[in-house]
Amino acid sequence: MQQQMNSTMTQDRSLIGDKELHYIKDYLSWELLAVKKCEDAANRMECQQLSQMVRDIGKKHQNHYNTILNQLK
Repeated sequence: MQQQMNSTMTQDRSLIGDKELHYIKDYLSWELLAVKKCEDAANRMECQQLSQMVRDIGKKHQNHYNTILNQLK
């Protein structure tokens, strides 16, 4: 019985259930929101050094988004 369960789990690893898909969509949405908020905050800052730091943080969120998206392809 255990062997049959393990075999089924291994075969189904490539499938993403509705719940997991919803979590992934939420995560991607949060990452894009973080990118937009960082860009907006950076544009409002007068201190160029802080502005650049916030832009760098936004780039990290963009990279996270792209990495997850590429893994799903």
